[in-house]
Amino acid sequence: MEIVLLVARLLLALVFGVAGIAKAADPDGSRRAIIGFGVTEKLASPLAWCLPAAEILIALALIPLNTAWVGATAALVLLLIFAVAIGVTLARGESPDCHCFGQLHSEPVRWSTFARNLMLMAAAGLVVVEGKANPGLSALNWVVDLRAAEVVSLIVSAGAVALLATGTVYLRRIVNQQSTVLAKIDAMKKVIDEDYAEPPVEREDAAAPVEGLPVGAPAPSFSLSSIGGEQVTLDDLLVYGKPVLLLFVSPNCLPCETLRPSIKAWERDYGSQLTVALLSKGDLEENRDRMAKYEARNVLLQGHSGVSEEYEAKWTPAAVLIRPDGRIASEVSYGDEEIRALVTRAVTPADVQRKRKLPVKSNGHEPQITIATRQALKNLGEPAPRFSLPDLQGEVVDSQDLLGRDTLLVFWDPKCPYCQEMVEDFERWEDDPPKRAPRLVFVSSGEEEIVREESSRIKSQFLHDPEFDVGPLFGTNRTPSAVLIDADGRIASGPTGGRLNILALAGVRRTAVPIA
Repeated sequence: MEIVLLVARLLLALVFGVAGIAKAADPDGSRRAIIGFGVTEKLASPLAWCLPAAEILIALALIPLNTAWVGATAALVLLLIFAVAIGVTLARGESPDCHCFGQLHSEPVRWSTFARNLMLMAAAGLVVVEGKANPGLSALNWVVDLRAAEVVSLIVSAGAVALLATGTVYLRRIVNQQSTVLAKIDAMKKVIDEDYAEPPVEREDAAAPVEGLPVGAPAPSFSLSSIGGEQVTLDDLLVYGKPVLLLFVSPNCLPCETLRPSIKAWERDYGSQLTVALLSKGDLEENRDRMAKYEARNVLLQGHSGVSEEYEAKWTPAAVLIRPDGRIASEVSYGDEEIRALVTRAVTPADVQRKRKLPVKSNGHEPQITIATRQALKNLGEPAPRFSLPDLQGEVVDSQDLLGRDTLLVFWDPKCPYCQEMVEDFERWEDDPPKRAPRLVFVSSGEEEIVREESSRIKSQFLHDPEFDVGPLFGTNRTPSAVLIDADGRIASGPTGGRLNILALAGVRRTAVPIA
């Protein structure tokens, strides 16, 4: 029995020692894992340091005979806490990353994790039950019989093993970081190559259509059930002040499977920059087993809510980026390569992404703009061009007068039939503006009297630009079209044309737009 007790103590000391050292080497990962078990962020940070320290102390206490019983008791209590936390989490249908051995080994908690904890509890319980008087054989008595040279050799060997273990941990971290750096360099190279590449020769009507809501439009809100049964809203995902990546997936989607390793890596490497949420089709039973292997923190069930339709995500996998202020930050991207590129752009500093100037095309009155949207979106976040125009009362309005509130500049012409089709839309908008709607400012070309007469039904401010000089400054030469300017005077959307897109920038959900 004494040999069994010694083996049990050494096993527990090895497990707790490795776990404690590995967690101490990766405090950020430990903090995220603790949060995954429902602990608040305020408590998670100190626990991320206290937990590995406690595990290391327990490992040290288990070796000497005079502290072995105390160490075994502490190990039993800590393992009991782990078992309760794992059991409750699994009963809720959740499977957060356990981070049991830091970056050495980490996987979502399963019932096998719970069973492993019970086995370790049995080993600790055996030592505790035998009592203080009989903790087993000494693990250190043999050291007394060693000669001085053997003691030195033992110390050097132990130090070499410790250095090897530490080197292995840090080598793994370096390899992971190198993979991330190489991915970023590859993405930056693509951006640079794209900037210097010769533009393709193609007809304008042969270009691929822009997918999804226009960049800058308010993201449609939602309230969906998580796999754990909690209701999660878009505001809940935005509460941390980070961009949100909405991933539209399906439990039966084979292409979605290729994103599984990336999703875990994104949450690990970019957790401080990006919130990732999976919006899955199918019912709870269908998703509970299949979506757990994605190891994502936020897995939400769409059910029959029609969220993917509101975001115009037509198939899976698809992704769209939401800015921290709740506005659309990207077009809808499809497929694993496009989605990975979207994530890379989201976490790449803006100053490494080159800007390109927009070509100005001839004036006209058509419902859609013809400027390449991806190119136009490179100006997002830059200060809006300065301009001054008179209003219909003759007062000069400077663009700086529009600061302090989001402003939607609508480029207009009273003789444009497509503009006339939108008059009733703007009347309805003014009678019941959406929540957090921007201010509307119309920049209208044409003769002043005609502008005054044709705009009488709209209450919002009209500025007169008879020669249509301001539109090209913002990259548009069409009417109607629109550009969103944020409260700080920076460009918040690309130039957008078409009735539905303009109304989306004004905050109108497409499901609420009546058929023209």
